[in-house]
Amino acid sequence: MFGKLGILISILVLVLLFYIVISLGAGAFSKDKIKPETKKYLKSVNILLIIIATVGTILVLFL
Repeated sequence: MFGKLGILISILVLVLLFYIVISLGAGAFSKDKIKPETKKYLKSVNILLIIIATVGTILVLFL
């Protein structure tokens, strides 16, 4: 149904959408000052999303 490239693009788009939704929910794009706890949370989420994107890319390209 989808080729490898289509699956890779789908994974990366979903990771980008998760990043945007989580950042909006945490208030990262608001004009107010961000709390240190929120910055730590967003950093952890970014690391998790990078790991998911990397593993997805490796699986799609090498399997």
